[in-house]
Amino acid sequence: MNKNIESLIKENEGIIYKIASRYKDYYSIDDLYQAGCIGIIKASKNYSGDGTCKFSSYAYKYILGEIVDFIRKDKAIIMSNESYTIYKRYLKAKDLLERKYNRSISFSEVCLFMNIEERTMLSIIESVSVSKTMEEVDYSKKEDVSLDDIINLNNELDLLDSEEKKLIDYRYYQGYTQMETASLMGISQVKVSRNERLILNKIKRNFI
Repeated sequence: MNKNIESLIKENEGIIYKIASRYKDYYSIDDLYQAGCIGIIKASKNYSGDGTCKFSSYAYKYILGEIVDFIRKDKAIIMSNESYTIYKRYLKAKDLLERKYNRSISFSEVCLFMNIEERTMLSIIESVSVSKTMEEVDYSKKEDVSLDDIINLNNELDLLDSEEKKLIDYRYYQGYTQMETASLMGISQVKVSRNERLILNKIKRNFI
């Protein structure tokens, strides 16, 4: 590896680790980092350097694309038939209970009905969520969103406190309903709704 590439990787380590940290619960951060470095190398070969776009902004989609591609190719992400069957049972049980009682049903209530530990069910849902994300989204091909906007959004998310980050993670990254999020966080659905609105408004204000 030549010195210029080594310098580029060193200068952009923060972005590589920021993207890699999203998936650190499922993969070795070192493996994700190495995939991100490949993204830097590919970006450097195509970067024009004409001053219209910072290299870090230009390289972002390459880093993210390589990390996502690494995860896609890893066999460990493929869901087992048993886990996916339990996940489908969860969705059916939730729908059945909501129709029976004519109200939103919490995550805890569904687990109780299924006689399954919440921790186990949460792990299964998270695995399915990650698997679906890898199958359905190719971040490296998203050209309709400004890369600077993506980076700015991630910077805003980093400024949130731990509880705010947890709420956004449950609602927008893992796709839980407000009732499920409330159950997981130990607060009311009303508070989840109010806090979510406040967080989104805060992020929007900083983009104006």
